[in-house]
Amino acid sequence: MSASRGPARQPAILACLLLLTSGCAFVAPRFPQNVQASFARDEMHKLTTRSLELYYPVHLRATALRVAARMEGCVDRLRTDAWSKAERKRVLVYLTSADFNNAYVQSEFASTPQQMVLPQHMTLEQFNLLGLGETEIGDVACHESVHYVQMQQVGGIWNVLNKVTGGLFQPNIFTESWFLEGLATYYEGRLGKDTGRPHSPVWSGWWEGAVQARKGELNPGYLSPENRALDPFGGNYLTGMNFVEYLAKTYGEKRLWKLVDEQGSSLFPPLAVTLRFKRVYGKDIGSLFSEFEESLQKHLANRERPATQQVLVPEAGYFSRLAANPLDGSSALLSVGREQITHLTVRERDGRERFSRALVQLLPGRRWVVASPSLVSGMTFSRDGQWLYLVSADVDSVGSYIGKLWRVDARTGDVVRLWDDLEGMGGDVTVDGRSYVFVEVRGDAANLVRLDLETGQRERLTDFKAHTALGTPVTSPDGGRYVFPLEGAEGWDLVLREPDGSLRWLTRDGLFNYSPRWLDDDHLVFLREHEGRLQAHVMTVSTRRIARVTDAPILVLDVAPVGGDAVVFLNRDGTNFTVDRAPLTEALAELRATPESPSQSVATASALATASAPTASQATESAFAPTASQASEAAASARSTPSPEAGAVAGGTASVSPSAQGTDAQDGFVTFPGQPAVPTDAPTQAPSDAPVAQVAPPPLPVDPAHDVEAPVTPPAVVGRAVDVLTDEPYSPLEGFFIPNYRVPYFYTVPNDVDGEDPYLAAGISIAGQDRLGFNAYALTLTYDTKEEQPSVSFAYGNALLSPFYIQVSASRLRENDRTDLQATAFASRTFWTTPVSFGVLALDRRFDATDRRPAITTRLIGPEVAASYFAGEGTSYGGTQRGLGLSVSGGLFPKAFTLDSTVGDVRLGVDGYLGGLPFTGKDNLQLSVAGRALPGAPDGLLEVGGILPGEAFFINRDSTDEGGLPLQLQPGLAFSEYLRGYEDHTFRARNVLLANARYRYRFIIDYGWASTLWVLPSLFVSQVELDGFGSIARTDNRDNHAAVGGMATLRLTMGQAYALAFFYQYAHRFDDGFGDLHLIGLTF
Repeated sequence: MSASRGPARQPAILACLLLLTSGCAFVAPRFPQNVQASFARDEMHKLTTRSLELYYPVHLRATALRVAARMEGCVDRLRTDAWSKAERKRVLVYLTSADFNNAYVQSEFASTPQQMVLPQHMTLEQFNLLGLGETEIGDVACHESVHYVQMQQVGGIWNVLNKVTGGLFQPNIFTESWFLEGLATYYEGRLGKDTGRPHSPVWSGWWEGAVQARKGELNPGYLSPENRALDPFGGNYLTGMNFVEYLAKTYGEKRLWKLVDEQGSSLFPPLAVTLRFKRVYGKDIGSLFSEFEESLQKHLANRERPATQQVLVPEAGYFSRLAANPLDGSSALLSVGREQITHLTVRERDGRERFSRALVQLLPGRRWVVASPSLVSGMTFSRDGQWLYLVSADVDSVGSYIGKLWRVDARTGDVVRLWDDLEGMGGDVTVDGRSYVFVEVRGDAANLVRLDLETGQRERLTDFKAHTALGTPVTSPDGGRYVFPLEGAEGWDLVLREPDGSLRWLTRDGLFNYSPRWLDDDHLVFLREHEGRLQAHVMTVSTRRIARVTDAPILVLDVAPVGGDAVVFLNRDGTNFTVDRAPLTEALAELRATPESPSQSVATASALATASAPTASQATESAFAPTASQASEAAASARSTPSPEAGAVAGGTASVSPSAQGTDAQDGFVTFPGQPAVPTDAPTQAPSDAPVAQVAPPPLPVDPAHDVEAPVTPPAVVGRAVDVLTDEPYSPLEGFFIPNYRVPYFYTVPNDVDGEDPYLAAGISIAGQDRLGFNAYALTLTYDTKEEQPSVSFAYGNALLSPFYIQVSASRLRENDRTDLQATAFASRTFWTTPVSFGVLALDRRFDATDRRPAITTRLIGPEVAASYFAGEGTSYGGTQRGLGLSVSGGLFPKAFTLDSTVGDVRLGVDGYLGGLPFTGKDNLQLSVAGRALPGAPDGLLEVGGILPGEAFFINRDSTDEGGLPLQLQPGLAFSEYLRGYEDHTFRARNVLLANARYRYRFIIDYGWASTLWVLPSLFVSQVELDGFGSIARTDNRDNHAAVGGMATLRLTMGQAYALAFFYQYAHRFDDGFGDLHLIGLTF
């Protein structure tokens, strides 16, 4: 049930489209519900610096200053790199206390200015794996600053129009998502700090796996966010970053910004983007991507599993989490695949499946809303193997993330208990099973907290004050010590908390030391970077000595010991994971065999080792298609293991031969950063007439940044202290009275009588709102010479009661010998994921008198309410595989249509989704039932059949209906229901019961082109769908209308933003007098 609430006139809409805006002045929520609710809840301030306007909650002022310090340096650097040096507006930034695990920049848009929204922190471990610690919001802000500065590069006619109108749009949005996100991700790790995805071995491993799976033979479709081979990160980020990095390395960074400048000054921004690339690079996008492909193939390294690495589970999904029980060797796998929904599976040591459970709940009253491997951290077995614990991020009542601790029966998969309100990430259950230690994140500080599972009492185990990012902790077998990753200045390192609360470094080299697990009282297994790839390692805790366990081809995640002689782990294999096993025997033997002198037991990078780093070209020989960031990572790895070829001692004496370094140095297993070179057994030959003096060399200097004996403290904030110009409380009406959108327009329409002397129409649209979106308004005035009367519409939105959003509107529209008076007042909000709206609708339509009929007035006034519920899960190849949808809506209209009767409108709907045929993975079945009744309505008010909005058809039959409604029943609100197979005909009734069944199979294509006919944007073809359907409607409880048929659909996307579908549908109708129906259509 819907109403046209103040619709714009069609010529006015056309005028707005000609201005390339998405509509005229309008009112809508400025921020997502959870963000807006945080602004309404918190005391907000505005902080102004030289280049920023930052709105923040008062209790997060310290965080805001640290973010501003980091961000201002990034903005300055980016504006220096930009081609145009024109002065730009301050960056408009919002820091929210809502936990929404995201950040975004919204480009300048009709009625909405350009803005950036940042969270106070992240609470998903995924950000740690991608090199962005959960509290490193300054680094996240630098990524978003690239978007912001790029969007600001507007020149030419659009710069003039944006200044005059307040902002129509910014041309750089049409460079497509791959360039926007690729550029931002590329710079993410190059703005004064080695951080983020360009420096993450998880990110590079994901990319390497995808390229290896295709043998380097990609196509521009891999730039699309819809390419499912790159789930869950998307081709726009993953391929986009690597392609942009290739362009920067091959042609220089300046050309990136030259392209941004060309796009920002273009006359027709959506068109001919590839030709602008050709103007800047001498080649179009397709040719440049072909070059990129060739470079990938040239450096492709075909790495295989070593013989000692055994595959346990060959299909473990494209994103997974793994835990193991060291005592009995059982393992728990939480995974999702392109053809498999999220499952929790526990297997015995020999690989036999103990159970496999889907996790998403469907019925209302569910205990949790979402479940996915990407939301899970801290998955661990209790010591007796009876329980499995994990922390999963869920959705709260306003749409923010909130952590929940699950206790799962490790024998059956039943979730037996939940602990709510964990703000942070998971960790480990204690030895006695009475507590769970997790990472609590408050503001921009993370700390270890111990949760008593019986009383709910929480005890803080660390006391970091600010700017601290931690990974998931593990509890020692003796129960008194904890090891956890901490992000330092160089990257992730391991820290040990002793029973007395003191902290000490276990590593200090930043080689992505992560995911620790205790093997026994003195040994850990964990992840660590080796030659640019994450591998499993083992450490002797008392001496800090490390030995490498695995030599996986691409990437290792979630390593866990099984027994005392092996580890299991997630192994990246192409675009999916497998679960593999590797022995610990050799690594442990090397730790025991190696002398443990103090000089050799320091897992750091020393000043000496910096001289032995290989060049970027040398790194290319040992790693697959390395990027510039990977070269620096390889250099860091080389610092931890001095190479024979570059073994010059700092201060410069003789080089050291490979044999002199010994076996350990050659294979890299137990050599440590900071370890001095071993002297040769034979002295250097001296001239016979010169005495030889044996002088002990001075001790090597220790870099304070790598000193493992130094106190454990968070890294310093990168950036300089900001010069705060103003810092004052927020005024709720700031900017409200200055319209940020003001567009005058005029157009002509042909005379519908003689086609000559066209009519002239002119008007103005204005819109404004305060800076926090609490109050917003929109006003449109139009006058045309045909009607010789003005039309006006006004809307007002209020978010002061957020999460409720209140919107009222009123309009007077004059068109085609009728006058419409419309008014609405509605409130809406979403509870968890269920949208609810309620309000009052008032419609008054007055038809002018003609020589055939008198003047007619019709009216519809009354309350409306609507709510919809959906719970389900699906796969990227098969669509929704399990799902339940419920919808209800109603309205009551006294004295409807200026008659004495009261008309009701009640609709109920149920949708169910099931997986398709076994072992296909690319199909699903949808069953739906809906009923609608209009008690008290005149006969024939409800229309059943006809086309859906957003569809264009070619039909082999003329459209028919059972007679049009009288003008008295046309107040401006249509009561209609869609019936598949009857797009060419409408039945009239007062109530209807509908049932539909649809089976759909998908043929996956996922192929694309960089541009279409050199002028149009990119084209991505995702899939071909084949549908079989059946539908039936029973009207007024007496007539049945049924059809069966099939449909073939080709789905594609243009410009990585505009989804289109071409289809052919055949329907056989069982009604007498109706023939078969053939449709060719387009949906958009």
